[in-house]
Amino acid sequence: MLDWRVTATLSDMIFAEFYGPASLFADTRSTLAERIASVLHARPQDIVIRRVEAESDYPGTEIWVELSSEEQLARHGRDLARQITSAIQPQFEGDVWVLYRIVPLDRVFLNGEPRRRGAATLN
Repeated sequence: MLDWRVTATLSDMIFAEFYGPASLFADTRSTLAERIASVLHARPQDIVIRRVEAESDYPGTEIWVELSSEEQLARHGRDLARQITSAIQPQFEGDVWVLYRIVPLDRVFLNGEPRRRGAATLN
């Protein structure tokens, strides 16, 4: 298995953040990566999903996905939301929020160098 630093230099990465129970994250992480990769025409190993702990009384789950453009959001946002939700809901009865961050490619750097991020096509 390749070290993540080597993997990052060999391929494009798509990042997502998971806010929810640790057990749900463990149960759904690989399925989420597969679903996100499928919608964005990427490889599952290029999807990085991190669980973020946050203090909250809210029982729902949030998934934040970083995209490269508003156009990518317009083309894939609804399908991503449906796929992510369908991966989580069989194991979770609460609300599932899918939210997006737009990070233009000209603002992405890897080890200090400009970097293309997200192998997703706009198709």
